[in-house]
Amino acid sequence: MRDFYLTRTEMGNILQTIRAEEKPDEILLRAMKRSGKGRTEIPAIFDKLLKVTEGAFGLSINEIVTLGNQLEYASFRSTAVQNWVKRDIKEWIGPPQLGKKYAIEQAAILFIVEDLKNTHDFESIRLLLKFAFNNPADRNDDLIDPLIFYTAYSQLFEVIHTKIKPSKEEFKKKSIELSNVFHEVTENQKKDIEKLLISSALSVQAAYYQTLSKQYLDDVWK
Repeated sequence: MRDFYLTRTEMGNILQTIRAEEKPDEILLRAMKRSGKGRTEIPAIFDKLLKVTEGAFGLSINEIVTLGNQLEYASFRSTAVQNWVKRDIKEWIGPPQLGKKYAIEQAAILFIVEDLKNTHDFESIRLLLKFAFNNPADRNDDLIDPLIFYTAYSQLFEVIHTKIKPSKEEFKKKSIELSNVFHEVTENQKKDIEKLLISSALSVQAAYYQTLSKQYLDDVWK
């Protein structure tokens, strides 16, 4: 585990705060306090996040990767993300929407892809993106908002993660509760969203087990 890290729920809340053109001071202060780190001891990308001004806020691929690598149980590589936007999910992420910078929603989609690739191939990931986010150039036609979806399954993961053996009933109950934030969807779409939330949360749990397994193996060579 990194000395300083963000939970996915914290990341989702930070991105939503920035989208609202507000500074995520309180969220970062809590994360720094938890990690015992001061302002000068965390990555410089957070200085940018704390200088939010009015207007659209964009991030470069390298900034998205740096930010993503502050997430617990995540491991982003610039070369991999470049391949995603140029080939693997090009049709669903679209070109940078703010000059050479990617919009907050595009960053959220890349965070979602990083989580899903723990348990899904890119063909399956593209199907999810097509179902949920539609035309990347027009966020208004999304069935569900990428940032809201990311934050929702992050919250579901935290529920799963605190249980030694969570039941299907617990998954379903929490996913139904979280899916209520998605408006203007049909009942059938809502049920599909609930399943996507569960699948995505379990992918994060898989990343946790991968990280834990690696830690134990690394301890052998110390």
